[in-house]
Amino acid sequence: MSGIEGIVLDCRHAAELAQFWQAALGWRIRPYDEAEVAKLAAMGRTPQTDPMVAIDSPDGSQVFFLQEVPEPKTVKNRMHVDVRLRDQAHLDELVQLGATVISGDGIWRLLADPEGNEFCAAVPH
Repeated sequence: MSGIEGIVLDCRHAAELAQFWQAALGWRIRPYDEAEVAKLAAMGRTPQTDPMVAIDSPDGSQVFFLQEVPEPKTVKNRMHVDVRLRDQAHLDELVQLGATVISGDGIWRLLADPEGNEFCAAVPH
């Protein structure tokens, strides 16, 4: 059977950007167990410098990965995430965390995360 294993977003600073996406999605950054911390330490890394961070959905059925890549984002994303926000205050929180509102009014807004990755947000009235 085929299916999506996860959604992966390339970025420059995975652990930092994970904080933003955790707030945007209302999901939780996957906790690090001792084995994972040891694995990172062997690579000279810590959870704060992990190049691949997982954010799990509340029921654990979906995962959103942030993966560090060396090149910067240079053009519009060919695929993006659509996020349903709780309310206008949630949008305001994301802007305070570094999101940029690019366009839109009414329910759908085009935003960019702190690294410039576009996503759409449905903001209920």
